[in-house]
Amino acid sequence: MPRLLLWVPILLAPSAAFAHSPMPGIGYFYSGILHPLLVPSHLLALVALGLLIGQRGLQAMRLAYPCFLVALLVGLAYAGYAPESISIAETLLLVAAGGCGLLVASNLALPSALLAMLPVVAAFVIGADSGVTDLERRETFGAMLGAGTGTCIVLIAVAAVAELPRRDWQKILVRVFGSWCAASAALVLALALRGLT
Repeated sequence: MPRLLLWVPILLAPSAAFAHSPMPGIGYFYSGILHPLLVPSHLLALVALGLLIGQRGLQAMRLAYPCFLVALLVGLAYAGYAPESISIAETLLLVAAGGCGLLVASNLALPSALLAMLPVVAAFVIGADSGVTDLERRETFGAMLGAGTGTCIVLIAVAAVAELPRRDWQKILVRVFGSWCAASAALVLALALRGLT
């Protein structure tokens, strides 16, 4: 028993933490692919946006995907020159996730301009917030290429699943998931605001 107690301080000792740094052992590109899955605000925004695009069908996908890709590339290019995290990125993504979630839950008809603007804002912020630090140029390129690829995969996969429902109960389920995204974003924002006061 005393020997076991000796391990407690070792297990509780914090290790070094680096924001947006690649995970050791899997390479920079694959670490980048996993990046949007490991940053909660990125993942929540991508899920909510994917639900919104998929719910609106193929026409919305044809409009939103190119806008999203161009804005993501611009955001990643920005992150390549300024890899430090944007201070309000998490807040912007949570607001975007909450808005998209509410639109999914309400299932209102949306103008094409809004379906183009929401992916642009979300993609740019996600790209700009995906910078990595303390890497060589080649490693940075690999990590950011992976982050862009992973971001696109998550969005397209969620939108594809959200586009599939044909029965009423399946469409209601998509709306329920949208409401959960909105509620999650609102909860995190409320906790963040409470922490500021």
